[in-house]
Amino acid sequence: MITNFNVRKELFEDTEHEKWHFELCLDEKEYQGYYADGEVSWFQMQPDQENHNIPLEALNEEVKKRMTEWLSQQ
Repeated sequence: MITNFNVRKELFEDTEHEKWHFELCLDEKEYQGYYADGEVSWFQMQPDQENHNIPLEALNEEVKKRMTEWLSQQ
């Protein structure tokens, strides 16, 4: 499952293109992506290119949940 979920920084702050850069470990592999407007976008390597026990849709929902919690604490 997900370990070491971190929000690294905000990109394009105070613009219409504002995004949050996050990283996480899944099954000991590191992945990074952006979160903006309730949507998750992955950098390469994408989690769906590996054989994980969690479907990509469920992983995206978990990232959305964690980002929402993180943003509410800021």
